[in-house]
Amino acid sequence: MSEPYAKLMLILDDREFAFGEVRSLVGSRRFGDIVFKRRPLIEHFCAALPVWSRSNLIRLQNDDDLVALRSTLEACSENTSVCIIAGRAGFSQPERLTQLIERLPYAEEDFTDSLYKPMLVFLRNAHALVDQWSAFAAAPLHTWEKAWQGSQRLQSVELLDLGKIRDFLSYTSGSTATRHFNEMQIDAYYYTKRSSDKTKMLAEYSFYGLAPESMRPWLIQPFDFQDDGDRASYKMLRYYLADTALQWVHGAFEEDTFTSFVDRLLFFLAERSRQVCTKEQSAAIARELFVNKLEKRVKQFLAMEEGQRINRLAASATPELDISLQFERFVKLYKRYEKGFAFDHSVVGHGDPCFSNVLYDQQRYLLKLIDPKGALTEEGLWTHPLYDLCKVSHSALGDYDFINNGLYNVGFTDNNQLLLSFKHTNHSVLKPIFVQRVRAAGHDVRVMRLGEASLFLSMLPLHIDYPNKVIAFLLNAHHILNEVESESRV
Repeated sequence: MSEPYAKLMLILDDREFAFGEVRSLVGSRRFGDIVFKRRPLIEHFCAALPVWSRSNLIRLQNDDDLVALRSTLEACSENTSVCIIAGRAGFSQPERLTQLIERLPYAEEDFTDSLYKPMLVFLRNAHALVDQWSAFAAAPLHTWEKAWQGSQRLQSVELLDLGKIRDFLSYTSGSTATRHFNEMQIDAYYYTKRSSDKTKMLAEYSFYGLAPESMRPWLIQPFDFQDDGDRASYKMLRYYLADTALQWVHGAFEEDTFTSFVDRLLFFLAERSRQVCTKEQSAAIARELFVNKLEKRVKQFLAMEEGQRINRLAASATPELDISLQFERFVKLYKRYEKGFAFDHSVVGHGDPCFSNVLYDQQRYLLKLIDPKGALTEEGLWTHPLYDLCKVSHSALGDYDFINNGLYNVGFTDNNQLLLSFKHTNHSVLKPIFVQRVRAAGHDVRVMRLGEASLFLSMLPLHIDYPNKVIAFLLNAHHILNEVESESRV
């Protein structure tokens, strides 16, 4: 490392835990451990740093880290500089952080990002921090009441304070990555969604106008549809609400708040408009959604070279994971429970009410569903009554959002069988609440979970770029089929 770079210390002060309204969304954890777009915030921060500076980074989390930092500061030379950044600082434009750090070795004056309670402080002489050690050890710089009068003001980088609910929601809006053909633009007032799949955009835009009036309060109204030739777009009003997936994977729900959430979501499903049909028609719709669609996806997966490789890898460790064997097993169980898929009505379906598509405010009981499947005609609104419920279940019981956010491990048992584990908190207490409420609504949990297994296996070719995720889906589907099979023996 060249001389100027070696004499810069970077400190991420991550001693604080989330508090207030933000804590209600992510639970009790340090800001750096909050997961956003499949990675903890500390990883996003490190990824934005120039490569040369990453070895200079010190993450403060506890008293032991303070002791080590004090020793490092006392041993450094007088011309060593230090940049202290709050763990709760959010960089909506990470490239600006990269540019700033590149320039720091050549900075000649102290500066902060604000006069009071700065989220970023640069000290040309690192020993200046030692001179204020008692105060620094007691509390992070961004909590001090003093005015930083003698420092310059940073203009090139705008920081969000993730300890403030508005900044946190602004930063995490759209926390689920969009598909490769989609583009999402967000400003203070609107979401603008664009895609090269213009038919899909028109269907999503048209859904609200076609949906029954009683469903619309649960949705966000789209407007300003534009066809720009190669792409199409529409806008929606921006709601400063966190999606349920963010809250779920961070363990932010307690028994009472989760019960209220589940009751509202199941109420939405129960209140969907119905259209009379015969049980034979309903069974045919179900077979198309849960069996025929899965069969096509299995063939699609096995037609891919990478799909064949992943399938061989999984089956070599645990033969029962082979996708063809799992499909055969699923079909046998489906035939056993096929009567449970036969209803006397169809419903207007959202199409994808997984937790990442459900915005929810625990304090105000405000629930909004986003990203419906879409419809171009009224006929396209109708679907099987269980499809949306299975989508909800694959988040509530099937840990889809943990897999999607990388909060899982694929390892081996003592006898070398593949094993899937999750970074759960209080979820073992909450999941039975969902099961109890589903049963109280008159549903057969075994039928719901069987449909859920179909959803997991159907996703394999769609996530082929993430081999570990595909193996997790295979393991999860296998676990669900085991559960359904064992309950059928009771």
